Amino acid sequence: MSNNISFKDVFIKGAVIYNPVLIQLVGLCPVVAASTTFARAAMLSVVLCVELIVTCTVASALFKKIPRWVRVLLYLIIGTAIICPLLWYIESFSLINLSLGMKIYIPLIAVNSMTAVHCEQFSVKNSVKLSLYDAAAAGFGASIIILIVGAVRELLANSAIGGMPVNLPITFKGMALPFGCLILLGFMAAGLKAFVARMYPQNSADEEPVVSEVFADENSEVTEVEIFDEFWAEPQPEEVPEVPMSVPEKTSVKPAEPSFSTAEEIDELLKSLGIDIDIKGDKQ
Repeated sequence: MSNNISFKDVFIKGAVIYNPVLIQLVGLCPVVAASTTFARAAMLSVVLCVELIVTCTVASALFKKIPRWVRVLLYLIIGTAIICPLLWYIESFSLINLSLGMKIYIPLIAVNSMTAVHCEQFSVKNSVKLSLYDAAAAGFGASIIILIVGAVRELLANSAIGGMPVNLPITFKGMALPFGCLILLGFMAAGLKAFVARMYPQNSADEEPVVSEVFADENSEVTEVEIFDEFWAEPQPEEVPEVPMSVPEKTSVKPAEPSFSTAEEIDELLKSLGIDIDIKGDKQ
């Protein structure tokens, strides 16, 4: 893999064309459940970026020769080792009071599918430099979407942004619920798809790849589902090709007819049956 690829190329692919939240649809649980305000969205974005960048960099540097089923477990262990001390520091030494929802969904970032997919699809196949680029691009793209979602939900539901009142004449309390976030994400995804189709038509195919793997080999594509199905799927017996059975055609066997070559043989046959051709018919 060439290391001459620029950060701009990786950034456009990872943050815009294959945005983790709007295009890949990975890591949606914390976004939908916890990004109800701009402050919560900012907290989720910071934790996600730190965890994604550190895990992808370590995976590229150390995990390339480790089997896949072991690597995925290591991604989760590294994410937990990053999130737990960070959450402890926020609760113990900062002035930020985390709600119960944040205490639940911030640790879930440690098992975020976004991290596992980017590590498995890009980091273990490229250099540390390119892996850092990809993780930073994906983290930035996801963070921008999370911040926009948090700001819009807080504005429409609570008539405020960042805790500062805006005094809208009408509020939509449903935006604070998960279905409001999903509706907002749907419109944002449609807008991003239209933007990509206009600005990058070569990358606006009907079927986008599952991962923002920009430079992977064509014959080495691995989807998010395939990564985790490997551990839970029961081994299937090898398929034996079916051999069509041919039914022999029925043939009618005719009894062999006696063949006679001379008149003497015919006379002997008739005499053996009690027939004498020399006697008149009325006497027989």
